[in-house]
This record gives sequence, C-alpha cells and structure tokens, in this order.
Amino acid sequence: MSSILNYKYIVAEDESLIRRNLVKKIASLNLPFTLAGEASNGEEAILLMEEHFPDLVITDIRMPPPDGLELAQYIQKNHPGTRTILLSGYSDFAYALSALRCGVMDYLLKPVTLEALSGSLHKILITMAAESDELDSYRSSNSRLDQRSICELLETYLQENYQQEISFQELGEKFGFTPEYLGKLFKKHTGETPSKYLTRLRMNEAKRLLLNNPDMEIQKVGELVGYRDGFYFSRTFKSHTGIQPSEFRHQGQRGR
Repeated sequence: MSSILNYKYIVAEDESLIRRNLVKKIASLNLPFTLAGEASNGEEAILLMEEHFPDLVITDIRMPPPDGLELAQYIQKNHPGTRTILLSGYSDFAYALSALRCGVMDYLLKPVTLEALSGSLHKILITMAAESDELDSYRSSNSRLDQRSICELLETYLQENYQQEISFQELGEKFGFTPEYLGKLFKKHTGETPSKYLTRLRMNEAKRLLLNNPDMEIQKVGELVGYRDGFYFSRTFKSHTGIQPSEFRHQGQRGR
C-alpha cells in the first residue's frame, strides 16, 4: 500500500513565541512536513536529532550553545541526509558564508515572512525529490595539502558518497596514499577510522529512512545507504544498534 511521502522536521529557537509562530506558519502552508519536535537550544536539538532523525532542521543562528552554526556543523558531519535552514536577525554576509560552508540549504532573515518560508521549503522539497546517486569527481593535488586538509577532504567525500559502494583500496589510490596510511591519518585527526565513520553515517541515515518511510522495504533502505546486500545491511545494522532494522522501525512507530 502506497502512502504520501511526508518529511519530518524540528525547530530549534530559544524564543518560544518565535518558535511557535514558525511552526504555525509551516502548518498553514499545507506542505508535506510533520513537526517531530521543538528545541530551545542546540543541545536539545541534537537530542531530538538522535531520537527522530528528521529530514529537515530549522534553527536560529544565535541561541544557547551549541549555536546554530555549530548545530549545522554537527548535522553535516553526522547526518548528511538532513537539510538545514538557518534563521538570523542579522543580514551578515560572514554568517551567510559560514552557513554555506556548513552545508546549510537556506539562510532566512527574521522576522521570517510566510512568503520567504514557503519559497525556502519548496526549494528543499524540490532538492530532496531530485536527488540522484551521481558521484562527484574528486581531483586534488594532495602533495600541496596538509594532513588536516586531506582528512577534511576525505570526510567530505564520505559525507557526499556514503550512498555508493566505497572501496578503501580505490579511495586510497584516488587520494594518492595507501589505505593503511590514509586510515591512520584520518583516525589521528578525527578519533575514528574512515570505515567506522562511514558506517556511522550510513546507520544514521538508515535510521532516518526506517522511521520516516514505513512502507519502504528493508533491502531498499540498505541500498539507499550503500549496501547492495540486504543481509549484510541487516547484520551491520544489528551490530551497530543491537537490534534488527525491522525491530528498530517497530519500536519507533510504537513510540509515536
């Protein structure tokens, strides 16, 4: 049985009146967005992220730490499939530039008008509907990059390509290093190996897909996060979470 696709979102804003008005405006637009939760600071927003795995986060840029930019950085690093809209009371180019670097989809000035909000949400709906699995071409002169830059480049590559089958042997060749050296370098600067980081990205996105797409087959979820073998995906998911994907979905539905 088919169902209308609906996207979950959370709002992070320390001023409750602004937060409630924003939620009301979104509801009035009759778009396929469902409120998953509200946060008054970045810490609460992160907890909601890990509980609901939303498709969209709308956050104020200035609020109790972590602020909106730090939250956007967290989302980009840990939940690359989630879109972000930043709200600000300041028309500041430096803020907007920082937001773009954090992977933010849009930057809206407060007070947010219904027209601006509608345009931003429609743009995000179009983007999510038009997503493709096309691989970006990575070309770099690694000899001129320092170790941290190489790790950041690898991190970005994994964030943008986790849906694909990734061979760390081929990845090492792409970056001009042995997989062993690249792995040690990455762990030195991030605290985890590239394979563990990739698995974490995939599992976070799998959780989001499982909770937000109840009719999607488990094997399809696995394929969308880079696992062509459904059994291997389920085994990896259980190893990472302690339960099967179907059980995770069932528990999420019971908690609603």
